Amino acid sequence: MVVENVPGANGAIGLTRVAKSAPDGYTLSMAATATFAVSPHINLKFSYDPLKDFVPIAMRARTTSVLVVNGNVPAHSVAELVALAKASPGKLNYASIGTGSTNHLLGEMFRRTAGIDIIHVPYKGNGPGLTALLAGEVQFFFFPVFTDAMPHLRSGRLRALGVADSRRSAAAKDIPTLTELGYDLVAPAWFVMVAPAGTPAAIVQRLAAEVKRVNELDEVKRFLAEQGAEPGSMGPEALAEFIAAEHARYGRMIREAGIKAE
Repeated sequence: MVVENVPGANGAIGLTRVAKSAPDGYTLSMAATATFAVSPHINLKFSYDPLKDFVPIAMRARTTSVLVVNGNVPAHSVAELVALAKASPGKLNYASIGTGSTNHLLGEMFRRTAGIDIIHVPYKGNGPGLTALLAGEVQFFFFPVFTDAMPHLRSGRLRALGVADSRRSAAAKDIPTLTELGYDLVAPAWFVMVAPAGTPAAIVQRLAAEVKRVNELDEVKRFLAEQGAEPGSMGPEALAEFIAAEHARYGRMIREAGIKAE
């Protein structure tokens, strides 16, 4: 297996290449919440359709997003952060990895749900966003990968307030979900393997069986747990239904939040 990283347009360039590849099982791709459920609703000029141009194989992993604040922010709970934002409208900034990213969407939904006036500051990736948060350029960040912030959470430079998921994270069971706290923000990040549409069913099922086998390996479970993630368990049929439902759900969220391409 040869791995080729194709950057650009938030993954759209690589996925477009895969969509146009021969459906013979030899060209596969990873796709995620942002590339299949979020970005297509924001950039209507995308040259691929996540529901028509690919066949799902299996879910590789699922993780969550955590609302993290700079340790100097005088808020030790989501309620205190909301109160702080209401007391100083337009003064609190939140980071994202770019317009249309999952953490941008979460920030906008948080703004809308909590009724607060906060400012979006996009960065080119988790690393620059984390650096900005540590420096105090922004006050909070919905981290899509919990372990990015873990060393700084332990040191107290950052503070985790809530998990944007329907259940608590196994990596931080003491952190409440935002739903528990009264904010309907559920946006787990998922990572799936896909092939070009038209790939024979026998090939798809064979690949799905191999992904399932690998996901059940103890070393894979340990590796994912270290990243704050868990292995996926969905095969082709269930995954197709899941992606379609997530695509529709995020579309509604984006329309409600009023997010548009810049």
